[in-house]
Amino acid sequence: MSLLTDESIAAELNRLYAEEVEGAIRYQHLCAAVRGLDRLLVEKVLRDGVTETLEHAQVIAQKLRSLGHVPRLEITLTCPAEPLSAREALRQALTFEEAALDAYQDLLRKVDGDIPLEEFIRSQIAVEAEHVAQLKELLSE
Repeated sequence: MSLLTDESIAAELNRLYAEEVEGAIRYQHLCAAVRGLDRLLVEKVLRDGVTETLEHAQVIAQKLRSLGHVPRLEITLTCPAEPLSAREALRQALTFEEAALDAYQDLLRKVDGDIPLEEFIRSQIAVEAEHVAQLKELLSE
């Protein structure tokens, strides 16, 4: 069974919930910070990132509710006011997508034996891994 208590699982899911909401805000900021013709190159990718990370947050919130908890959101975020190139925006997106993937993989190791929770996390890992792969492909030369 899971190495975590019910409260610990809720805390971990709340952390992931906050990461996903923060990711949506970061994607939004990246989209606003890219200037010139570069914006045409990456705007759709970044806007899709906003939508997808918010969808992930909604899924996690639903999982928390199904476990009998109310989602808690704690974020501290500063986004600098500086213009970005398309490549730099994609690099930054890759950084926070890789962090999300690592967080889901870390949680999977902690819930060993809780099959429904394992399956939920595995599905999130698959989605995050796809995002990472897409961003790496866009950044490849």
